[in-house]
Amino acid sequence: MTLSAAGWAQVQSVGVAGDGEFTRITITSESPMRPDIFLRDTEEAGLVIEMVPADFRLTHAPFFAEPTGGISAYVLETDRIVFELDRPMMVMREIDLPPSGTERLYRYILDLSGVSEARFQSAARRDAQRFARFEAERYARAEADLLNPPVLAETEPAMADLPESPSSKPAGFGALINMAARQRRVIVIDPGHGGRDPGALAVIGGKESEIVLKTSLKLKDMIEQDPRYVVRLTRETDVYVEHEDRVTKARNWGADLFISVHADAAGAPTVKGASVYTLSTRGEARIEGTAKKFGWNLPIEDGTSEEVSDILQDLTVRETKSNSAIFAEFLVPELGQAGPLLRNTHRRQNLFVLLAPDVPAVLIEIGFLTNKDDAKRLKTERGRRKSAAAIKRAIDAYFDRQDLLIATN
Repeated sequence: MTLSAAGWAQVQSVGVAGDGEFTRITITSESPMRPDIFLRDTEEAGLVIEMVPADFRLTHAPFFAEPTGGISAYVLETDRIVFELDRPMMVMREIDLPPSGTERLYRYILDLSGVSEARFQSAARRDAQRFARFEAERYARAEADLLNPPVLAETEPAMADLPESPSSKPAGFGALINMAARQRRVIVIDPGHGGRDPGALAVIGGKESEIVLKTSLKLKDMIEQDPRYVVRLTRETDVYVEHEDRVTKARNWGADLFISVHADAAGAPTVKGASVYTLSTRGEARIEGTAKKFGWNLPIEDGTSEEVSDILQDLTVRETKSNSAIFAEFLVPELGQAGPLLRNTHRRQNLFVLLAPDVPAVLIEIGFLTNKDDAKRLKTERGRRKSAAAIKRAIDAYFDRQDLLIATN
């Protein structure tokens, strides 16, 4: 195998600029640079963003800007650049610009934005699995190269000496596999009503609070069999939990997804079928005031302008609302496999438990207790199991999509 100079991203400069909440990394190179990006929480350097190009070399006179914004330091290793963060941040935009006009270099840009610790850790847990797979593949290729060494072309540029700096090296492969097995998404299940609030009464006897709790416990059992997830319930017995406490618990647990389980009621006994609710436009307008009242505000650095704070809040709310709707769209066809669906199945409402600014959330009505067919289905072990299995399949599809998007970035 012959490698030419065109196979390497030849880095000429690394620049970092920002005010803390917004930080931009700009890397210029003589050839395209398309790295893999990983969010990691390391023992050596704490929170980092690890940038691993397919292959890269430094030119003989590279320029390195002093770090600023939310980046305290960066380390250039033999095969990657590690940016050490002084606060939780995530990538909000990735830009790959070719040479144009008088600009003869390629520019690779990452725009970072401040996020909550829980949100960073959630993303880092997801990246840990991808990072383990990525390192395993690189390890396999390195082993293959030892058996069949590549022949370097005479045009291959010599690598400039790396600047002396502390190195944040990845853990060993075995440790990464073990770490990946522990890094799991947090699913919060919220059985509706409870205690002094029984909810709807089934036409054939029974309370909504009991039926949705049994369904939620069944769902918990199913999810816990999958090592990708951690499950939390807002209640596990017949007690009442205030609406604000349900949301607060989810945020404190670092929830990646919040699922409130209910059963519906209607005046007409013929109405039946499951439905899914996400937040309406009217509900979205309540988020800011409700978040301030109950301490759900996103962490914004002191001194950040009101305009920037509003932009950050708006971006997060939009992303959360979008992800809620995506999950709802996965849910609808799966619930259709468990029983009938209500017409216009995905609905929008101004519901309190959907008001977290940074946790994708849905409220599921698994059927109508005022309809005999739905009530009979939901009072049986088989019926509840089918509803729980449908929700589990939707959870898998939702996170499989996220993994695919991350892997192809």
